[in-house]
Amino acid sequence: MVAAAVDQVRSLYRTLLIYATVSILIFGAGLAEFAYFEPFGQHSGLKVHIVGVYQYDPEHKTTIGPDSNSFPRTVVFAAVVDWPSLPKDIVVDARWYDSFSNVVGGVGPGKPDQLPPFHHMLPGHYTFVVQRYAGGVPVEVLGRRIVLVER
Repeated sequence: MVAAAVDQVRSLYRTLLIYATVSILIFGAGLAEFAYFEPFGQHSGLKVHIVGVYQYDPEHKTTIGPDSNSFPRTVVFAAVVDWPSLPKDIVVDARWYDSFSNVVGGVGPGKPDQLPPFHHMLPGHYTFVVQRYAGGVPVEVLGRRIVLVER
């Protein structure tokens, strides 16, 4: 008895089709997520001025020292945002995201003049993002700043 020859090209072709299908599904999911969090027609043209990220004195509830992009782990720091530069009728929030895009802290959502300062101090790279809300979901990034907390 003779065994039938295995067509290796057909096996490779089917594997390639499976990978292509999975890639298209992942791409489609990414587009759907983008359309949900950045809906078309929601661009307002607003930009917020992030004054800087400074060492924070919790006792006096003020920032001290120069603007910096990196801090030791033992130093408490806070982002300072020029809230009065935004219209008072919009809803915004400010959040810290870690390097895995997990929200690790923030303030809001609320009107710009209602938001208090917020500080953070875990080691790693963090992104500070100010977002505009519409319909209860964030629809536009108004400002962004990356900070390194040293170990």
